[in-house]
Amino acid sequence: MTGMRSAARGAAPPKARAPGFTALIAAAALSVTGCAQGAGDPSLASDSASAADVADSSDGAESGASSAESGAASSESEPDSGASSSPAAEDAESESEPEELLEEQEIAEILLTESELPFTPDRHSTFTGLDFFQEQLAVEEDIYAENFGDGACAAAMDRVNAELVGESPQGGVVQEYEHQLEDRTESLYVWMLGLEEPQDSAAVWDQVLDACAGTPLRGETDSVQVKPFEAQEFEGIELDMDVHNGEDMVEVLGYSASVDYGRHLLMVSAANMEAETFSTIVELQAEKLAAYRYENAD
Repeated sequence: MTGMRSAARGAAPPKARAPGFTALIAAAALSVTGCAQGAGDPSLASDSASAADVADSSDGAESGASSAESGAASSESEPDSGASSSPAAEDAESESEPEELLEEQEIAEILLTESELPFTPDRHSTFTGLDFFQEQLAVEEDIYAENFGDGACAAAMDRVNAELVGESPQGGVVQEYEHQLEDRTESLYVWMLGLEEPQDSAAVWDQVLDACAGTPLRGETDSVQVKPFEAQEFEGIELDMDVHNGEDMVEVLGYSASVDYGRHLLMVSAANMEAETFSTIVELQAEKLAAYRYENAD
């Protein structure tokens, strides 16, 4: 984990400021603005009950199983930090990854559930199918170019969503959580998407980091610094944003981190969240994926 600070230096921006403010996080592999809009759109929540029911009904059992069996998974595939990066360990991991696409019910078993989070969310929504991914993520926007001008970093941020989702997403599950605090609302999105071909999401993040290395994006009032994020096998970016809320400058952190699992992309994204909280959530999700991988190994 690199250079993370607290989630806010001052009060969170007022709701009137929120659309433009949260749009800055849109290219962090999850459109926070799009999620907030989609939550009220029944078409994006089609068939959500089935995935939500699976997650809720297995909530308690999975929580215990994840803790117990993820330890076994770690000792089996990663006995120590050196072995985790060895060719033998990588081969064993790739052999345990599914060649076929997972069903929505299986994806729901992998994603963190409400009771497994380090906080109690005030709101939880589930989305399944393709509408969310195709309408909210797989569209190349010009949000960064419009706010910060033309440049390699802005262009990379504007196209990262479309590159990660690809041209032919196959369906997935999104879990959206909100946590109300006195000075801000934490937003968390955990999702998995099936892809036509295996993805190399780490390479996509590397392209963004190369384009943005040492060059913060600066607009008339706002600025964004893009930094690398790593935890367990997840890789991604941290967005350190200084935003004028109409009265003061506030600092807000956004994060997105992913890992490839066969023909699937597993993503954890958050905004307005403490660095330590996000890192904990990513580690919990990595443990749950490891437990699922262990349980379903041939």
